[in-house]
Amino acid sequence: MLGDGRIIEYWDGGDADGRAVIHHPGTPSTRVLGHWAHEAADSAGVRLISPNRPGYGGSTASTEPSLLRTGQDTAALAAGLGLERYAVIGASGGGPFAVATAIADPTRVRAVGVIGGIGPWRLLEPPEKNAEDRHYLALLDQGDAAAAWAGMYESAKRDLGALAELDDEARVDSFFGEFDGALIHDAEYRAIWAENLAAVVDQPDGYVLDNLAWGADWDVDPAEVVAPTVLWFGEDDRHCPPSHGRWYNERIAGSQLVIVPGMGHVDVIDGRWPETLAGVLDVWV
Repeated sequence: MLGDGRIIEYWDGGDADGRAVIHHPGTPSTRVLGHWAHEAADSAGVRLISPNRPGYGGSTASTEPSLLRTGQDTAALAAGLGLERYAVIGASGGGPFAVATAIADPTRVRAVGVIGGIGPWRLLEPPEKNAEDRHYLALLDQGDAAAAWAGMYESAKRDLGALAELDDEARVDSFFGEFDGALIHDAEYRAIWAENLAAVVDQPDGYVLDNLAWGADWDVDPAEVVAPTVLWFGEDDRHCPPSHGRWYNERIAGSQLVIVPGMGHVDVIDGRWPETLAGVLDVWV
């Protein structure tokens, strides 16, 4: 529980005595995704903590999108857990929140990893892409936060609600319909995603907050990150392509950009956990 009474629900796994890494999963993802990285974390000597951002699971919902506020909440969680030093990793839609955490807690965050992390997509993608989301984000730009939230919420209910009528297998198939890669056929990974989707289809608040927070003008500047940073992006990622990685790389001083050959979005964010953890630990200061 935070000082103001709000709750952050989290998963805590890996090596309980290892160096701590806080993992911001993608969008729409909950702490359940931490299970997928448990064995890799345990082998690497990493205590892996995966929180639910506001509106996911038991974490207190909010209608005020902010990367910085979530970063500050993550720093408060780290303090509550007694972490004197930790790294932070963000995957896909969790990438901007990892960056925000490093900015909010520059003394204790000792390394940053961004895996297929989304950048400010309205600047990086063609203007015709995601017209509906652009409309709602334009309302937010104009100061009409209530209309932006309402529109994005209805859109999310429509998209996630369509999954609610399906059984687990069909739901996972439908969600991964626009993706490719070997991992989406892995039975254990699919089971984790089935559990994750069951938690988000009836509760779109977190999904909405994520989309508004990193879809709108950012309230953090990656140039303020001082911790050593590694950026991994899949060469064949059509969801968060390498152009997003180059955007981060141009702004975070000294960051390392790794373009992983032949990998799409799902495989790069969740198919390389041993390499990801080793890379973050290698730059830890």
